[in-house]
Amino acid sequence: MDRDKDTIENKSNLEEDLKDNTSDANRPQDDIEGSIGVENVDQNEQKNYEGEIEELKNKLKQKEDEANEYLEMAQRLKAEFENYRKRTEKEKADLIEYGKEQVILDILPVVDNFERALEATHSDNEEIASFKEGVNLIYRQFKGVLEKLGVKEIESLGQIFDPYKHHAVMQEEAEDKKENEIIEVFQKGYMFNNKVIRPSMVKVAK
Repeated sequence: MDRDKDTIENKSNLEEDLKDNTSDANRPQDDIEGSIGVENVDQNEQKNYEGEIEELKNKLKQKEDEANEYLEMAQRLKAEFENYRKRTEKEKADLIEYGKEQVILDILPVVDNFERALEATHSDNEEIASFKEGVNLIYRQFKGVLEKLGVKEIESLGQIFDPYKHHAVMQEEAEDKKENEIIEVFQKGYMFNNKVIRPSMVKVAK
């Protein structure tokens, strides 16, 4: 009897297993395909995201290159403008110096005439002496203005001839003088800001 009981239980268990297998086999195909489709969608979305990120990186790199190009262009323009500014300032300063030089050259003959007038008045007459003093005052004022402008008289008498500063118009034998020593000045020379604008006209010993 126990044997029959065991057989019945085994048969019952076998039927349950068959029922479970049949249930799995009969599971809708849509459920299986649906799970596979979800995985494919996730992979496609991941690829799309990666593609978008790569595209954004490329656009960012392009914008960075453009920004660097504009920066270099701006730096070049700044350097060119700075050079232009310095050049124009120098040209302006040169024009001012040139203008001063021309004015000074126009004034120097006036100074020469003052000096000749002062040398020509040797009378003891009070009126002439007073006139000479007035002329001398104007002459000193002229010289003061020239000095403020940077004009200096070239020392010549007793100096050795310098072709940069002196213009020899005569030579003369002089036993007590050195060779090429300046023994007479016919017209004074002047320098403007360390530049000779008029050499002295001189006589030198030979």
